[in-house]
Amino acid sequence: MRFGARVLKTGIAVVLTFLITNQIGLTPALIAGIAAVNALQPNVYRSLETTWNQFRGNTIGAMSAIVMVLLFGSNILIIGLTVILVLAMLLFFKLQSVSTLAVITVVAIMDVPFGADLSTTDFLVTAGTRFSLVMIGVLVSLLVNLVFIPPRYETKMYHNCFNIANDIFKWMRLELNSVTESQNVKKDLEQLQKRVTKLETMYSWYKEERNLFKKQRFSDHRRKVLFKHLIASTRQAYNLLKRINRYENDYNHLSDDLKYHIRIEMDEMMAYHEQVFMKFTEKIKPETSELYVEGAHYFDMSLMTHFLTDYSQLTDEDDKLQYENILEIITAMHEYSRAIDRVDRLANSFFSYHTDKNKIDIQDETLDI
Repeated sequence: MRFGARVLKTGIAVVLTFLITNQIGLTPALIAGIAAVNALQPNVYRSLETTWNQFRGNTIGAMSAIVMVLLFGSNILIIGLTVILVLAMLLFFKLQSVSTLAVITVVAIMDVPFGADLSTTDFLVTAGTRFSLVMIGVLVSLLVNLVFIPPRYETKMYHNCFNIANDIFKWMRLELNSVTESQNVKKDLEQLQKRVTKLETMYSWYKEERNLFKKQRFSDHRRKVLFKHLIASTRQAYNLLKRINRYENDYNHLSDDLKYHIRIEMDEMMAYHEQVFMKFTEKIKPETSELYVEGAHYFDMSLMTHFLTDYSQLTDEDDKLQYENILEIITAMHEYSRAIDRVDRLANSFFSYHTDKNKIDIQDETLDI
């Protein structure tokens, strides 16, 4: 079980909500607490957007509940009908994302015993109080996201990319040297897939962030593009590992020279990728990775030429089929190489020009998502 910033912020939001409602004297505070938990979002931009949508959705829910109670009274059938009506209106206004809290608002208002025990004026006051409780919870969640522990997406994305890539490199080396069982790799591939997907989800949250100062927006966009391609290179590394695992048996039937060529190319790309990571923390100079690749030549021919030369010498159809499957691996290697080269060139540009503005504050962190 992971204890993250969002867990802590949820607790802070609930505590603040109860403190505020108790100080004001509004009851039941439970409604505000539930609203605070439901309204908490992963980033500031979503919090601002959600607060506005929650206000509109809760207003629709509150007005519908009040009208239905005044017209037809309050019983379980009317409450159910009102919930259906509110959900239909939220869909019409494209506010389905806030439907949960809007329904809570409806139930909280319609649960008031209107009739002989409560006058119309008292009912309206109570309904207004419960609507206010919901909005207090929403506003407290917005305040917590703005003030407490703002998300450090760049640090998290960098360290998660680094950790995932290192795990992928470990399995690649084991696979290429044929010292592991295919089933063991498949189990870890499922976990790697989930981790890469979470990483891409985190980037979508990071992409939504907006800077309030116009002067900083351009550098923010550059950072977002840079991290987009860093994550894309991690995805391509995962795709390559998946291909190697799928065609592991075909790879083992290649000639020793060709297998050695593939291993050398893979080692070069993984070292290249590792240097790109170091560039993000400014531990090496921007041009280092380019010099590394330009100076690494071990063969007189390209990998594709080597493959075609070996393939042309085959006579058995089964052997040819096994070699043809290796094209999948070579294609994935090419895509991976292009992804690393792209993020490397972007990093060179980012850290070489406007260095006073292009800064990435990556703090020490070792925990994965």
